Amino acid sequence: MSRGFITLYVLALLGTYLAVMTPLLVSLAVHLEQIDEARKETNLGLVIGVGTFVNIAVGPVIGRLSDLTTGRWGRRRPWIVAGMPIMVGGMLVIAGAGSVGMVLAGYAIGQVGISCIMTGLLAMLPDQVPEAQRGKVSGFAGFTAQIAGVIGFQAANVLDGSPHLMFGVPALLCCVLVLVAVLVLPDPVPEAASAKARRAGFDLRGILRGFVFDPRRHPDMGWTWTGRFLMQFSLMFLSTYQLYFLTDHLDYELDEVTGLLALTGGVGLVMTSGGAVLSGLLSDRLGRRKAFVYAAGALFAAGFLLVATAPSFLQVFLGSQLILLGAGVFGAVDLAIVTDVIPDRDTQAARYMSIFGIASALPQSAAPVVAPLILALGGGDNYPLLFTVAAAIAITAGLTVRPIKGVR
Repeated sequence: MSRGFITLYVLALLGTYLAVMTPLLVSLAVHLEQIDEARKETNLGLVIGVGTFVNIAVGPVIGRLSDLTTGRWGRRRPWIVAGMPIMVGGMLVIAGAGSVGMVLAGYAIGQVGISCIMTGLLAMLPDQVPEAQRGKVSGFAGFTAQIAGVIGFQAANVLDGSPHLMFGVPALLCCVLVLVAVLVLPDPVPEAASAKARRAGFDLRGILRGFVFDPRRHPDMGWTWTGRFLMQFSLMFLSTYQLYFLTDHLDYELDEVTGLLALTGGVGLVMTSGGAVLSGLLSDRLGRRKAFVYAAGALFAAGFLLVATAPSFLQVFLGSQLILLGAGVFGAVDLAIVTDVIPDRDTQAARYMSIFGIASALPQSAAPVVAPLILALGGGDNYPLLFTVAAAIAITAGLTVRPIKGVR
């Protein structure tokens, strides 16, 4: 693909990630504190949990419908364009909300719109990017997700806590960048996809089938899905419990921890972004993906073991940077592997990309349920065991690419 295609595509992803990450990391927490300070933690968990469920439920349906869409506007473009007003509407509902229930409703609506946009954009990767460039494009895609979080933090400070600005500006910027991309970039409909759409129609049974696949028929996809789920699952142990680990286990004051985590995140941005871009480019040049996943698993495991045995923040910082470097390496190459192993790429790319999206979203709900059970062993607050288990999960995740036959 040309540099122009890649630039517009990456900018569209950046805009979408801005609309995703700014509320997730900053805006929701600020607005919910303004509404009900006493229950802000509980309310934030409720809103994000419901939003994650909506994303998991809607994504495969949109993917299936997108795969069956034909016409002059293409397969992905109609759903991407349709998602923009839904997403903006949801964000405006949140901004004007005076109750947690209205925030919850607005966030759920917004997630439907974001699912439409993200499903269509991610499906364009296997649709149009050739195998020799997938690592590079996937690396830039991983970079956009990281930089979007940093921009979101900075934007929230500039927008001075105004709900309409905090939720409206990222949504509108997303629409501008995405709209430019979808109006300029091609969206071809292969003849095979058009014929399948004419035969299948929009039947309910077919839509429900969009949620599942048979790993016995598609073992490469099954192993890739499992690897992504396990790697994200282990990463959620760190991102969810790092603050409590520093305050409860290492006895740092909360005021100290916020500054320390800001330092970790700032340096981690460089590590994750660098790992994503370099591993994507190198995997394309070498024609190999598996070695980078093995390396990511090893980086995760080494980082988690450093954190598990840390007597002070310095060792936690070093371990966290290894994990974040591994996250960048894995994120870029994993997305390239996903596009390499998708079955029926011409006719069902969006459906399968949505199923892979579940492997990223599900750990956000599963890790907070499993982690307290591990922490409770041995008298409670057993953080060394929690991060040791995370290291074992990461090693297992790295090994899941070994049976995959469709990539080297």
